[in-house]
Amino acid sequence: MRKALGITLGAAAVFFAVTFTIYFFNLDSKLGAMAYPFLEKHYDEMPRKSYL
Repeated sequence: MRKALGITLGAAAVFFAVTFTIYFFNLDSKLGAMAYPFLEKHYDEMPRKSYL
């Protein structure tokens, strides 16, 4: 029982550290900005049924 509690608390601490690092350095927005050119190229090449 104690071992399971230790594993659970350890996993929660690691999860918190990882998510806090992502939040603190704004890594989600930086990853999105990196992926944007690839997504833009992909969606620009898709055939359209109607044009704006």
